[in-house]
Amino acid sequence: MQIVYGVIRRIYLKERIFEIKIRNKIQFFYLTRSQMKQFNVYLQPGLFVHLKCRENQSHHVISNGRRKTKILANEVVNFVKMIRRSQSKMTVYFDLSTIRRGVQSVLNKKGYRMFLDLEFTLPPYSFQGGQEFVAEIVQYGFYLEDENGQVILKEQSLIKPKYHSGLNLRTYKFLNLRKSDFRNALSFRTFYNRLKYIIYRYQPTIYVWGKNDIKVLEKAYELHKLKPITVRMNFINLMQIMKNYYGIKTDIGLFNAFAFFDEEIPEAQDHDALQDAMITRNIYHLFKQSFNSQ
Repeated sequence: MQIVYGVIRRIYLKERIFEIKIRNKIQFFYLTRSQMKQFNVYLQPGLFVHLKCRENQSHHVISNGRRKTKILANEVVNFVKMIRRSQSKMTVYFDLSTIRRGVQSVLNKKGYRMFLDLEFTLPPYSFQGGQEFVAEIVQYGFYLEDENGQVILKEQSLIKPKYHSGLNLRTYKFLNLRKSDFRNALSFRTFYNRLKYIIYRYQPTIYVWGKNDIKVLEKAYELHKLKPITVRMNFINLMQIMKNYYGIKTDIGLFNAFAFFDEEIPEAQDHDALQDAMITRNIYHLFKQSFNSQ
């Protein structure tokens, strides 16, 4: 393993290669597709980088207009820090040590873990801006595991919304469901009591993908005039943790997260709460394994 410090002189985006001048010699470095996706927004000439790379070099070809040049390049293992300096200030775009401390506390947290996914109603196709619409939970799915990662409980059910206007063609199509599927759906209060029992008994950390599940659940307490049984500190937004760690500004699709670990993206991508809860759990363990092996 080789440690490198230097300022990026030039970037070859198509080839995922950049160059740094080290001891009066130009040295080339190449990125994997997932690394390029993660750091593309920051990689510009003039950026100071601290990185780790493999010592062995491999052959590559870079293009400069019509001219093609054969080079040797080192594979980047990971970035440690990214800084841009100007006359007036220094901006830190990425600092692995700071991020790692926060991520470590999240991924290696003791106790039970719940991976929860909620599906909501959608406004009808005829919905127009300015009209009132409240998104309601119509399906939940979760996996509950112990500290060792063993699943001790998994559960899924449909939930009847308070306002029937939410059960419209758009919602049915999005969830691949029919009106008849909701005949035996649970009431929200039944779901509430079930969730309350599990939280009080196991006191799990609740992992979700994105912040919408948290917001809609909080809104549901108000809608049904029930005392909240969760607070924000009970939840961990796994997508936000990954965005912070990899330095990504845009949201990451749940299934697209597999690409960060060089895993194939599953073909079946139905909007199903239990399936999405399972995928969230899989992403958590892939992320944890990747993080702890570095």
